[in-house]
Amino acid sequence: MNSNQQISVQKQISTMSPDEWEEFIEEWMTYKSDMYYDFERLGGAGDQGRDVVGYIDNPVDNSLYTWDNYQCKHYDAPLSPSKIWVEIGKICYFSYLEEYPFPRKYYFIAPLGIGTKLSNLLKKPELLKSELFLNWEGYCQSNIGKGEVELTEDLKQYILNLDFSAFDKIATIKLVVDHSKTQFHAVRFSVPLPLRPPTPEVSDDVSDEEIIYVKKLISAYDSHASEKIENVKDANNTPIYKRHLKRSREDFANAEALRNFSRDNMPNGAFENIQQQVKYGIYDIIDSEYPNGFDKVKDAVSEARKLQLPYTPLTSCITVNDRGGICQQLANNDDDVSWCTNE
Repeated sequence: MNSNQQISVQKQISTMSPDEWEEFIEEWMTYKSDMYYDFERLGGAGDQGRDVVGYIDNPVDNSLYTWDNYQCKHYDAPLSPSKIWVEIGKICYFSYLEEYPFPRKYYFIAPLGIGTKLSNLLKKPELLKSELFLNWEGYCQSNIGKGEVELTEDLKQYILNLDFSAFDKIATIKLVVDHSKTQFHAVRFSVPLPLRPPTPEVSDDVSDEEIIYVKKLISAYDSHASEKIENVKDANNTPIYKRHLKRSREDFANAEALRNFSRDNMPNGAFENIQQQVKYGIYDIIDSEYPNGFDKVKDAVSEARKLQLPYTPLTSCITVNDRGGICQQLANNDDDVSWCTNE
């Protein structure tokens, strides 16, 4: 992601609603999912001070699991200490009540970042703790639960034993860079997708993943040829089928590469939606009677290459090879897509 895109994204972030900001952080968590057993968004009424949480292990027991909290604060200015006392108070109070364990890490994240005063305070855990006590009555006592939550000696002693180095911050620019590596970035911020990596060369041997569509192509060749075509070797003995099979396998490899590219850079279902559009576009050809399957598959691929597909960031990346390959993917995965009526 270049610097202009980063600036554009940060401007869009500054106009997000609080709910959009939490959704953005939830999407960002997919980049960090390898760190966690699971994660979820809890923000809203009754969240007890938890917005987006990552579980280090299975939260089967409220007293045993380890977790991190990502607190999504959305204001029109950098985050200041006055905005966070009640949040720290909540996490201390509800962990004191054993509603959940005290988190391993607690990150404040805000669209306009963290102010200097709060940033300095987060670097001094013991000062942060003493400041919480000083601000308890003004910010926490009437705002944590349904009733008054006084700082009793027992609660204060519990807080004194907590490790306040758990409280930290994450810079907005880091969130942007990380989010750009998720499947949600291009759609959320309307930025171009990264360049597709080159498609690997096709090997001479048909892989297990190709068997179904290749068998359907062999049947199509057999229905067209004057001699018997029963396998890949037979097809390769006839130049026209050899060339078609090679092109079809290269197209399939391109479509598979596009599927993988979509998985890494687009929301779930983006590639499948394109597959469905191609299938709709070649339906009439699939359902029509042809003298042989070879003519049918050629017409289907030719039609797929001409289709007007609905615009998405992914369709801007599609090549003619991908379109032909999607036809072979459909034949590989869909019993309704065959080139010969006896299949």
